[in-house]
Parts: sequence; structure tokens; C-alpha cells
Amino acid sequence: MPQSNQQQASTLHVLVLYGLGFLLLWEWLRPLKEITTTNDIQIFVMYTLFLFIVTYFQLPFWISFPVKLGALLYALHSLYFFDVFLSFKWVPYLIEDIQYNLGLFADRNWNDMTSLTRSLLFFVLLWLVSYLMHYWLVQTRRIFLFFLITVIYISILDTFTVYDAKFAIIRTVFIGLILIGILRMMKIIETQGFSLLKGKFPILWVAPLSGVIALSSVLGYVAPKASPIWPDPVPFIQNMSGKEDEEGLGKGSGIAKIGYGENDSQLGGPFQFDYTPIFKTYDNGRHYWRIETKEFYTGKGWENKIPTQAVAVEPEIPDADTNYTRIWEDGLQMKDHKARIEAEKGKEYSFLMIPGKLKSIKGGSETNFQLNGVSGKISTFRAGKEEKLSAYEMEYQLPVIKEEQLRASTNQYPGHITENYLQLPESLPQRVKDLAQNVTANQPNIYDKVKTVEGYFAKNAYGYNTIEVAVPKGKEDYVDQFLFETKKGYCDNFSTSMVVMLRSIGIPARWVKGFTPGTFEALNDGLREYTVTNANAHSWVEVYFSGIGWVPFEPTRGFDNPFQPEEDRQSSAPAAAVPDQPKKPEKDLAPDDAASNKDSNSGLTLKSAGMGIAILAGVNVLIAGLAFLFRRKWLRQYTIWHFKRKQGSETFEDAFERLLWLLRVYGIKRRPAFTLREYALYVDRELDTKDMRILAKAYEGVQFSPNKRTDLWNDFHRELWENLIKRIRP
Repeated sequence: MPQSNQQQASTLHVLVLYGLGFLLLWEWLRPLKEITTTNDIQIFVMYTLFLFIVTYFQLPFWISFPVKLGALLYALHSLYFFDVFLSFKWVPYLIEDIQYNLGLFADRNWNDMTSLTRSLLFFVLLWLVSYLMHYWLVQTRRIFLFFLITVIYISILDTFTVYDAKFAIIRTVFIGLILIGILRMMKIIETQGFSLLKGKFPILWVAPLSGVIALSSVLGYVAPKASPIWPDPVPFIQNMSGKEDEEGLGKGSGIAKIGYGENDSQLGGPFQFDYTPIFKTYDNGRHYWRIETKEFYTGKGWENKIPTQAVAVEPEIPDADTNYTRIWEDGLQMKDHKARIEAEKGKEYSFLMIPGKLKSIKGGSETNFQLNGVSGKISTFRAGKEEKLSAYEMEYQLPVIKEEQLRASTNQYPGHITENYLQLPESLPQRVKDLAQNVTANQPNIYDKVKTVEGYFAKNAYGYNTIEVAVPKGKEDYVDQFLFETKKGYCDNFSTSMVVMLRSIGIPARWVKGFTPGTFEALNDGLREYTVTNANAHSWVEVYFSGIGWVPFEPTRGFDNPFQPEEDRQSSAPAAAVPDQPKKPEKDLAPDDAASNKDSNSGLTLKSAGMGIAILAGVNVLIAGLAFLFRRKWLRQYTIWHFKRKQGSETFEDAFERLLWLLRVYGIKRRPAFTLREYALYVDRELDTKDMRILAKAYEGVQFSPNKRTDLWNDFHRELWENLIKRIRP
């Protein structure tokens, strides 16, 4: 009996050790969602927990190994494959993927490894670490080194990344100290020969230990702390290095940005993405979320120079606009929309996201709204103080504009437009103006000039880059540096350059800040749900067209303008009939002459017919050759036109398969080892979207469903499909 109690206590010891060891290892997995592109962290956590459970039961190797291997394959299957696990249809793809990556290993080409193999290696790593945890906890009874490395790992992430480790440090220290205390207690018991209190788990030892550690952690958290000597060690370390990068930009002089900011007087420097969600939107329109505009370009960045006063906005009829904040002119055809915004806890703003022309705002009975008469920013107040709204609703309008309206617009601008939105600094280099003139010289109207500048950057291989982005020094101009020196940057570089180029040829334009639509989540009550993160912060361009207003344009590579004017629809008239030529009557001819003339005409007719057929065949061959050579120019438009009005249960499948074919034609090919989901992720990375994975998931659902769904070819999926095709570049 005492021996049985001893074994029971020992087993309970090991169970507690395994539980605490798993919690300590979990702290290594928590940051991955924020510092990497890994989304399904819970699968890795559940797999690790399963490994600990199997190891705890100490099964024979011939049982534990296949069980753990089966769990690994099932976890991989749940991440990358849609078919049934036991069908084993996915196994050939897995084998092909491994073979493909073995070749990459041999060539030491780590960058081209597929996500499937990366995940496989990570699962194997977790397997090895779980074994090491068993070795440290049960055999050597030493965990301090792993505990210390965990603390260092979390501290580094908290310092140099967006991961907030405030509570992670507390959890890690608490778990680690309890583990060290229990292991020390067990060593004393084993070496000194103490009994385990008649077979019972020594709760009288563990309870005081836990209480002291918990009390120390709480006191350490709430106690006053001295301010840090270096508020941010990253700039300090960079400045101490004194090195410069290839662009001649001091590493310590970079301007790191996360999300939306208000100071744009000095643009440039690296942009640090932060995927922390800040608000959700429920909307039946698709648009950018406008916050403010800026009109004065300094050569280094943007400011507002026009004197302004705050204007009160009535929630029910928010029409208190000014000459500078009026987006659309009167008389346009408008379409009504509605939206609801819900901010994440702790991420509220004291201003509104504006989708278009507001009709009404609902943000609380005591909330007041004030409009900045120049930037268009609407701030929220309550009792005279800024109020950060957690949720608000609005009704708004977006215009329906045709390209022919834009092309017909003239350069007859109001005085306040020409006075403020053609401004350029005197120091702007002449080559910037010359470039704008040369690019647009052959365009017949304002709209075509604007579209030419908008597409100039993509056609001339300007790169989208958020890391190696220079800051202009001395008398360098921000736009000049981007256009002629670095030729790489992010939205601020592209949008500012387009505004400056348009202004230099006499077209009024301004700089706009806000957020992109965000990531689609679901459909709720007829409204599309989107999640907007700090990484969705964006800047774009608005151009003024006489009689229409401010029209948004998107020059940044990889971004798709949600506002698109309707294309011109010109009906082609049928060709006019050619009148018959008068014939010479045959009755005036002699019989022999008539017969001779008949034979002669027959010969000519045969020769003419043969020549006509040859010419027609040549023309057809020429047209076919030209169509083949320039197929990348017209295939996208033809595909969109072909599927736009089709209906039926098979339409979505046909459209998706045509999309796969187009991607292959345009060079975005699917590797043999890619599953459909992995290929969708690859396409989204190439086109900088998240639309392909949504369509792929819907397509897989159709493939494995016994009943064909007729509602998949709806406005939402059609819009995602069309946007993907438009993003494909010839």
C-alpha cells in the first residue's frame, strides 16, 4: 500500500510538471500570430498539448511514434487540405511537396520553400521540444535554462516587435518559478529520503510556494517603477551603430510608423506593419474610409495652411460643409448606403471614418460633431471634451459617375480650387515637371492625363517596399528622390508623387488619408463585415473635376481603387448597305459573244473567288496571330464581359476555373506540390489581396457538396473575382 501511494504521488507530480511545462512552452507560440503571417496558431497549440498527453502516459515507442506521426499528418491536413482525411487523396500532394522542397534544401534555397513544408518542419520542431521538456522535467529535473531563454525571448519580442509582452512576462515568471520550486522540492525528497506525506501530494509545500510567487508578481506589477532611461532602445542602438544603409540613410534616422498618424510634415522611412484589429465595419458599399485631406506640399511632406474654423455638424442632416470639404458637386446621381462602425476595445478614435457624402450620423444622444473646415476631419465631443466613440452608425451616399462625364470635364475651376490645390514648392526640381509633361503629352483630355499618371508607376517598375525607404536629407525633395533615385516606397511615396505630377501640369489634386476597406469576414443582415487593422492605414489621391467634384485615384502598386466610374457603352451602328452596281444587259450581245462573255465571266469569277478566299484566309491568320500575340491585353476584359451576366449553379465553378486558367496564362502558375488552399495564399501574396482564399474556400465547398449551390455567383463573389482579374498585370 505505501508503495502504491508513492507511485500515485509520483504520477501526480509528473502530471503537474507536464501541465506547467506545456504552459511555459505555450508562451513561445502566443506571439507568432502577431509577428509572423501564421494564422492558425490554435492548431499548433492543440498539437503540442496532444504531444504532452501522449508522452505523459509513457506508451511504448511502437505505439507512441505512429500516434504522434498521425497527429502531425492530421494537423497538416486540417491546415492545407479540404478533402476527407481518411480518403488519403491528399497524400500524393504531400509527397510531391516534400520532394520539391528536398531539391530546394540541396540548393540551399530557403526563400522558395512552400508553406506546407515550413509547417511540417515546425510540427517536427514542436515534437522535438516536447521530448526535451520530458527530459528536462522528468529525468534531469532541471528547467532553469529553458525558463531563462523563454524570458529573454519574450523580452526581445516585446522590445523589437509589436508584440505586447506585459502579461506574458508575468505568466512566464509565475509558471517558471513554480516549476523550479517543485523540481527543487522533488530533488530534496529524492536525495534526503523524505517521505511524500504518506503518499499524498505535498500540498503544504506547493501552496506557500505558489502564494509567495503570486504575491511577488502582483506587487511587482502594481509597484511604482522608474521611467526608462531609453524610452525606445531601438533608435538608441541604431544611432550608436553610426552606420548607413545602401541609400545613404542613417539607420537611426528612419521614421518608423504603425497605423494612422496625424503628423505628415516629414515623410519617408520604414513603415512597420501592425495587424492589430482596430475596428469592424458593417457596410453595404465598398470604399476607402476617409479621415482627412491635406493641401500644402512642403517638399518633405504635407501640411494644412488654409486658415480654418470648426463647423458644427448636425447628426441628422450633416450638411455643414465648406468649399474645401465638399466632396461632390450638386446634380450628380447618388446611391444611398449605410454603415456601422464598431471599434475594438482600447482602439477607439475621437474622429469619424467617412465613406462618402454623409446624410445622418448616430453616435449617442450627447455626442457633438465638429468639422474641420479644411481637412474635412469630423471630431467627436461630449460636454466640451473629446469623446472616443466605441460604435456609431451613418447613412451616406456615393455617386454614380460615367467615364464620359469625366472625359468631358474642362479646366474651368473655381477660384478656391486653383488657389490652393495647384500649390507646389519653389524648390521642386524641374525634372519632376518635365516628367509629368512628357508622360501626359499625348493625352487628349484631363481624365486621360490623370489615368496615365496613375498607371505610370506600375508600367515603369516602381517597387512597393516598406523597409528600404529613404528619408530625404538636406535640400532633397521627397517626390524627386522617389521618382528618380530610389524608385521604391509605399503609399505615401506613390500618392504624393501623383499629386505633385498632376499639379505641375495644372490639374488640381490633393492628398487623402484614412484606411482601406479591410478584410472581409462574413455577411450579416445583408451587410458585409470587414475587419480593419492598423496595417490598413493608407493614403491616396483625389483629383478635382469641374462639375463633378473630388474623384479618388489609386497610384500605389498592389492596391485596387474601390471607386470605379462606369465604362462608356457605345452601340455600334450596322454597316450601310452598298447599292447594287448596274449590269450591262446581255440581250445586246451576239449569241457567240454572249457565250464567250459568259465563259469569260465564269473564269474571272473563279479567279476572283480564289483570290478573295486567299485574302480572307490571310486576314484571318493575321488577326489570329495578332490576337495571340496581344492576348494578355484583351483576355482579362473578355473574361469579365463573358461572365458578368451569366447565371446558374455552374457559373461560379466555371468562373473560378477560368480565373485559375488566367493566372496560369499571366505567369502566376500553380506548382505541382501546391494544394488549392496553398496556391490561393500564394496568389494573394502575389496580388496583395485576401480575395483568392475566400473564393477557393467557396469553390472547395461546392466540389465536396452533393448539392450544387446556385447562390454563390452573387454580387460579393463576382466582385472579388473581378477585382482579382483586374489586379493581374500583363
